[in-house]
Amino acid sequence: MKKNKIFKRENLVYLIIWVMVFAMPVFLSTGGNNIDWIRVQHEIIRIFPFFLIFLVNNFLFFRYFKNKKYLTYAVVVLSSVVIFSILASFNIEIFRMLDIPRPRMPRPQPGNGQIEFFNKFFYNVIFCILVLGFNNAFKIMTIWFEDRRDFEKLQKEKLQVELEVLKNQISPHFLMNTLNNIHALIDYDKEIAKESVVKLSKLMRVLLYDSNNENYSIRNEIQFLNDYLGLMKIRVHENVDIKFEYPLNIADVKIPPLLFVSFVENAFKHGIKANGDSYVHIVMTTQNDKILFSVSNSKSGKTKEEQNSQIGLENSRRRFDAIFKDNYSFDISDNIDNFTVKIGIPLVWK
Repeated sequence: MKKNKIFKRENLVYLIIWVMVFAMPVFLSTGGNNIDWIRVQHEIIRIFPFFLIFLVNNFLFFRYFKNKKYLTYAVVVLSSVVIFSILASFNIEIFRMLDIPRPRMPRPQPGNGQIEFFNKFFYNVIFCILVLGFNNAFKIMTIWFEDRRDFEKLQKEKLQVELEVLKNQISPHFLMNTLNNIHALIDYDKEIAKESVVKLSKLMRVLLYDSNNENYSIRNEIQFLNDYLGLMKIRVHENVDIKFEYPLNIADVKIPPLLFVSFVENAFKHGIKANGDSYVHIVMTTQNDKILFSVSNSKSGKTKEEQNSQIGLENSRRRFDAIFKDNYSFDISDNIDNFTVKIGIPLVWK
């Protein structure tokens, strides 16, 4: 449907241009209140072969060029240029066939008929090339804009898919384990169990309803991370140090929903040791019109999990590319004992 609209707009531009071209002899041949219709007919007949070669190239020959059959296109175009240039050079004979008087023009000198013909032929070739060049340039530009629009549409669709994936980034295992932990807490500490249910419901509400919300803000993200960390604390053992630092008066700017949770989940998934001390430290600040976010965690020492972590981070990097283009920073520090991701995004990104 969109291609049909583009096709119609393109042809409308051509129609306007050719109407102006064919109307130009009328305006140029006006002397006082009289129009020299003989000269107008003469000029229209001179223009007509160029109009024909335009039509043939626009609706037939350009298909070869578009399909990358360049040799075929060059052959048919060069042949057409020669044919139509010759046709345009015989306008005198066309006047005679149509019984149209020739405008008053200086008579050619005897013996100069061939020179006059070759001069006309040469200039007609130049005009044919100019007409075809304009036609091709405009069509190539139209195709480029069309491809560009399709590319941007695909990028937006890709971004939407990635955001949907991000929305479901929290695995079913997390939900299942959280529910099991809440179930165990009911007999142990009913108040903590109730609080955990509330946090889980808030988290699920954001996943279900706010993941496509254009009014989603940095404060919503902070609240989501706090609820997420609150649920994680009842899952991990007491030797895991969990910290989340952020300014209480942070600007309530709009950001893409659920932008940072994948990095936090990645830290818990690949940074918590089965035994011994572990940590997940999260810091969010604002500086110089940017939001700075960092996640640092200990390393579990499982090579396969670390490889999976790298794949997940690359996917997240591509998501940031789609959203922020080149206007963000993404740094990874991978040491023997710890892993850190530092991200900087603009406060205003749309």
